[in-house]
Formats: sequence, structure tokens, C-alpha cells
Amino acid sequence: DALFSRVKAQPFLAFMDGKAAGRVVAAIHAGEPSGESGYFGYFEALPRREVARALLAAAADWLAERNIQVMLGPVDLTPHERVGLLVDGFGEFHLPGMPYNPPYCRQLLEDNGLELAMELRAYIGDLTQALPERLVKVAERSAANPLLKLRELNVNNLIAEGEVFSRVHNESMPGVWGFVPLSPAEGAAIWRRLVNRYDPGLILFAEIAGQPAGLCLTMAAVGGSPGRPVGRLRAARLAVLAVLPEYRFKGVEAALILETIRRLRQRKFLLLELSQVAASNRMMNKLIRNMGEIPVGKIYHVYQQRLPVPN
Repeated sequence: DALFSRVKAQPFLAFMDGKAAGRVVAAIHAGEPSGESGYFGYFEALPRREVARALLAAAADWLAERNIQVMLGPVDLTPHERVGLLVDGFGEFHLPGMPYNPPYCRQLLEDNGLELAMELRAYIGDLTQALPERLVKVAERSAANPLLKLRELNVNNLIAEGEVFSRVHNESMPGVWGFVPLSPAEGAAIWRRLVNRYDPGLILFAEIAGQPAGLCLTMAAVGGSPGRPVGRLRAARLAVLAVLPEYRFKGVEAALILETIRRLRQRKFLLLELSQVAASNRMMNKLIRNMGEIPVGKIYHVYQQRLPVPN
């Protein structure tokens, strides 16, 4: 899979009394900007401190041997996959592809010396509520710009769409916590994975004068017929909202959000989860607050551990 072509990884299993007791995968992404951070992911363990200690030590040793200075996780191979440990919101709904773990896992990591690196939030918006008038006016004013066009993902040319994804991501996301550049091949691999599981009519691009300006990736699972939500919750997830720096604060974000919500309402969705938003991402947190009263429904933690420098 092209999505993992720049990843080196090593899985580990823990056994107690001849039975599997836990697992973890250590990984290094060649595109990680600092070259100093590696990941542990796919973490699962019985509620035994010694099991978690053995798994984390194995992952840390493997990373340290390859000159990695900081171990971050849980991160499943790449930050473009599952990230974080659920620490609050266990009673909420959980959408496909989002992290889920028993509550005791937090204690296992913290008891073994891992420290909080970043808090990630999942906001849950009620699509039956009216949007703030100011947001609607900004979006409508932006939509009236004849140079602005919103379009769906072109499922017949995912290679070209991967190039657009790569450009928008790489030019708009530096400075956002956890950023790792996305190659065009990786972007196309993500689209190939999504188009058979999620409604492509909810993956929107913004163009200005025919050139990419931003994208809004909303993941809404579909069932036997196009646009039919799976499950009674009628919930979707807005996973990526990215606008190139030169087009920010000019209504492009509002236009993408408003069109996304319009399409979700057409499809009878009731809830929209906006996740995962880093606590340090001031711009995105402010944008969500401007959308009205949207509570934080779930919180995830990413942990870190400093690794010894090999002799």
C-alpha cells in the first residue's frame, strides 16, 4: 500500500502463561519533519502494568536503536491513520476508524512513565440546530464569488485528486501539531481506501479561478444504496478542513462547511463529529466555536517518552 511506503515498522507480542496478553507496533515514518520522532501504535494489553511495560520497552528499544529520540503514541504507523488514546467520552457513539480502547489503558501508559504530548478533541454538532447567522452570511458572500467553485471528489481520477490532496495538505498544515507531509501517491491511496466506504459526495474541494484553494473531507459511511447512512445515529465525521494560507479568512472555510452541512441534511444526518482537533490548533478551535454551541464529546491523548541516546 502506497500509504505505508515510507514507513518502517516492527510488531511485538506479549505473552503470559503461554497466552497472548498484548501487542504493540513500533514505527518510523521517513517523512516525519524533525527526523527525531517515532511511533508506537496498535496498542492493546491486558490490565497488567508489567504487560504494558514490556511492550512499551520493546517498542522504545527498537526506536532508540534507530536513533529516534522521542516515542509518540498511540499512532498506527502514520499520523494519517488512527491517532490517540480515548480518555473521555466512552459513553458516546464511536464512528468507524476512530480510536477506541478500555478506560484502563490510560493508567497503563501513565503508570509506565509516559507523559501527555497533546490533547485531541472531538466536537459533536447537532445538525438539526440553526447555524449562526454570521457564518451563513460569510459563506453566502463567499459563494457569490464567481471565481469560487466547490466540487466533489472525482472518483474517476484518483491519481490527480491525490496530487491536489497532497498540495493542499502540505501547504496548509505545517505548524499544526503532528504534521507529516503527504505525497501524491499517499493522497491517492487514501482516496482509494475511502471511496468504497464513504460517500464521495461529501468530500469537497474549493477552487478559485480553477486552482485548488482548500478541501473538506467528511466521512459518512454508506450502505447498500448511495447516500444511505449506516446505523440509526445518522452521524458523520468531518475529518479534514484545510485551506491554503493565501485564501484563509476570505470565506472559503465557511463556504465548505455550509455546503457540507447542506448535503448532510439532505441525506438525513443528525450529528456531525469534528475530529480530531489538537488543543494547540487555535485557528480550528476558534472556527468551531464560531459555528455555535458545539460541545466536546470525546477527548484523546497522545503520549510521549524521551528515549536514551544509544552509546
